Amino acid sequence: MSVVCGMPSWMSELWLVPAPTGRLRGDHLCWPYRRSDELAAAARAYVAEGLTRNEQLAYLGRGRDRDLRLQLAGIPGVDDYVARGQLWVVDARTLPTAGPASEPAEELVGLAAMTQQSLDAGYAGLRMIADDTVRMRDPPRQAEHVHLEHLIDQFCLDHAFTRLCAYDVTVLGEDVVAEVACVHTLARGNLSPFQLHATRRADVALAGSVDTFSVGHLATALQRIEVPPPGEQMVIDVSALDFIDHRALLRLDQYATRRWATVVLRSPPRMVARLMGILPLRAVRLEATS
Repeated sequence: MSVVCGMPSWMSELWLVPAPTGRLRGDHLCWPYRRSDELAAAARAYVAEGLTRNEQLAYLGRGRDRDLRLQLAGIPGVDDYVARGQLWVVDARTLPTAGPASEPAEELVGLAAMTQQSLDAGYAGLRMIADDTVRMRDPPRQAEHVHLEHLIDQFCLDHAFTRLCAYDVTVLGEDVVAEVACVHTLARGNLSPFQLHATRRADVALAGSVDTFSVGHLATALQRIEVPPPGEQMVIDVSALDFIDHRALLRLDQYATRRWATVVLRSPPRMVARLMGILPLRAVRLEATS
């Protein structure tokens, strides 16, 4: 029987959201969808909310600009918002970032410039909805895109930028979408049992449940977002960790050891210390408390 720590994951899951609305400045939300009308409804609600908050909006969808604008037709005065530049509607496949030569660092520079332009124009910030299905459809680019999503997660912490990232589950499959959903601060549904997201309290935060079956998924996510860097120390905020078993901790220790790195767990549930006290861990330790 597995040794476990904490409570069942269904008792928390604070990162799961049921609606595209209610988003605050700096939110980064993953929105898996299965039907085009499902995405259109989410886009209308998300865009309409941003307009009421005097944000500038960008809808980067899959399809011709005219078709994307029709998806937003339920928003009163949508054509006027487009005409005066408060709302941009663009086929994401036509953007330079859709090509294989796009670099994450270049994209972040672009997002920073767009966000500042929105503020300079008198808007409260920039709110973006992007259908990134195509970017995750190419297997060689999947790891790079997951890393980009983590960088965007960090970007959202310190900028007047809010983003909803949509992924078509019928095209990508649940496993692929789960790989990218887990590096968002917020997500719709429960494709991933844990969330590995940016935080100001540590290098990264881990919430939810990690067990024997999902720890491989966690190791892959850590590798794709490139933490910890080889030979360095990484602090993980685990204050929202609901559940972990001993095999998952051992696997995490093996991952860190292979990278000659150290993982420090900050603010863990009480049972984590007891569990770690009986395991032969070499590279994972608890943060010292004063």
